[in-house]
Amino acid sequence: MREELFLDSALISRNHDGETLCGDFSKMFGTDSEPVFVLSDGMGSGVKANILATLTCTILGRLLEHGIPLSECVDTIAATLPVCRERHMAYATFTAMQISGDRLFLVEYDNPSAVLIRNGKILKTGCNVRFVGEKEIHQRQIEIMPDDVLVLMSDGVTHSGIGRTNDDGWSAAEAGQFLADNSPVGSSAAVMAAVLDKECSRLSNGALDDDRTIAVMRFCCRSTVNLMMGPPENPKDDEKMLKQFFAKKGQHIVCGGSTGSMVSRYLCKPIELVEGSGSEQVPDMAKLDGIDLLTEGIITLKAALDLRDRLKNKPDLILELGDSPEELLYKKLFLESTNVNIFFGTAANAAHKDIGISFESKLEAIKNLQAELKLAGKRVNKEYF
Repeated sequence: MREELFLDSALISRNHDGETLCGDFSKMFGTDSEPVFVLSDGMGSGVKANILATLTCTILGRLLEHGIPLSECVDTIAATLPVCRERHMAYATFTAMQISGDRLFLVEYDNPSAVLIRNGKILKTGCNVRFVGEKEIHQRQIEIMPDDVLVLMSDGVTHSGIGRTNDDGWSAAEAGQFLADNSPVGSSAAVMAAVLDKECSRLSNGALDDDRTIAVMRFCCRSTVNLMMGPPENPKDDEKMLKQFFAKKGQHIVCGGSTGSMVSRYLCKPIELVEGSGSEQVPDMAKLDGIDLLTEGIITLKAALDLRDRLKNKPDLILELGDSPEELLYKKLFLESTNVNIFFGTAANAAHKDIGISFESKLEAIKNLQAELKLAGKRVNKEYF
């Protein structure tokens, strides 16, 4: 993939009602420069479907990851997939995405068609059809443009509402157009996935009559966020840290009262408290000219990490995020950034001793943040002072 582009991806997968395992399985393979993504849907639901989908996804993904030509990989997996004699259906379907340079390669077998959104509209693309045995394989090759959004889905999406609010469900193109019409311009992949998932739930009256998986891939330009937390251990390094921090392009976030005061002195600008912006759990944030977000330190950061954990279990909650300090911090770090530079000062804060916050807990929180950002696909750089 071109260096100036970043793959912002999000995945929501929900189990069929009453099942502990999902019959869909998907995974990202490859590298940052040549990513591979595979989504497989096992026939039926539960354990058997999960095993079939997992095997199909993993085998296909690993073959692609090791440089086997796409056509050979598809032929291999398609030729080995058995077909149910009663239903005359494959035991597992798949969609595979591979990116090389500015080219997107898509291969689909019996899954709903992947949808590419460009400039708010569904892009119509040519499709080559070929057969491997009796299996009909669809192949597409598309030139990627900045801000393109690719939506992949299992049939749990297109079957939403059947027998409840409609007779036929909706097509993949209709689902994609709904997403294009109802997602604000520049929305993150996570927000877009949640928008589509919420509509599927509405159509189905909250029921899950099938496993449902939504994968959104947004090809966006890179956006850097710089986070500073804590003054340096040696006060003589204050200016060094600040110069490096402000030399970085992108947004600048400062966490911590002592850190904010240090930045205020450096910029010769006053800090203005935003009264009422916090809560009983999280202190108020503040304003400082030249800084995009100024919050309290460890308490706000831990609250943002707690929010991250809640969103993993309830991804639709991302649509309800407001403007509290921890929510703004979360949005800037996890939704607005592609690259994050962390400047961590190791000075001990005497005030923290009175409220039971140790330096070790701050260090652990920063390490957790770095791990979660990497898990979200961000490129992270961390420096200690």
